[in-house]
Amino acid sequence: MPEDQTARMQVTGDIAAPSFVPWIARHAGRLGLRNCAIARKGPHLSIKATGAPEMLEALALACTLGPAEVMVDDVRCDLDGWTNGPPPD
Repeated sequence: MPEDQTARMQVTGDIAAPSFVPWIARHAGRLGLRNCAIARKGPHLSIKATGAPEMLEALALACTLGPAEVMVDDVRCDLDGWTNGPPPD
């Protein structure tokens, strides 16, 4: 079983719906992620969470799908050295 890692994610798009942050927190919990911190930083959300790498990747994917009230344009994820785009702020 792989060791837990910490990921930082940056979510951008039309994400102003107040339901989005609780939606992310709920999904992070369902995926068994811990220490999930979510902060709105200007036009994007920053997420930091710890857990199994595949569950962190699942959260990033879930964020791209999001609830119906949001339209996510991009999710950048830095997972202990693995980055799928420029590093989050």
